[in-house]
Amino acid sequence: MEKLNSNLEQAKERIKSINWESNTMDKPSYAILVTEFIRRGNIFMDFNSKEDNRRAVFNAAEIINFDVPVHIKEEFNKLVNEDIDWVTEYLCTFYLEWSYVVDQQLPIALQFHDLYDPIIKLFERGGRISYHHNELVCGKHAWPRNSGAITRELSPRDIKDEVLDALDNEKN
Repeated sequence: MEKLNSNLEQAKERIKSINWESNTMDKPSYAILVTEFIRRGNIFMDFNSKEDNRRAVFNAAEIINFDVPVHIKEEFNKLVNEDIDWVTEYLCTFYLEWSYVVDQQLPIALQFHDLYDPIIKLFERGGRISYHHNELVCGKHAWPRNSGAITRELSPRDIKDEVLDALDNEKN
């Protein structure tokens, strides 16, 4: 049973370990992480939905019509910091739910197991996002709230910590 919950247990630990007090200024890696999250989301939605009016903040479990048990959802609500904004709270909750779905071994979830990884990594690195005037905002960058307008043809970005750290540490 423990192996079955490995993705969820890992996700819980990631959420618990985020220092919500750490909110650093805009770093070059933040734009890469948000863009990569939106890119992955669009590929996932191309596979699962014909709708073009897409939100950058989405619940993948809901999109595939997977019902996460109520007692599991209640557990997630206790894990997510109450002092964060609603966008971040929703994304953390959706990430936990998706981790639960991945542990259920659904083919679509296994295919898109790392769907929320870029946005969670953003939070881990001190980045924060919000909505302002129908745009998703992170630092000095903004993306349209309707993320369907963002091209899926973008090449995947390497979001390993070493790559992001090197980018953030470059001197201009």
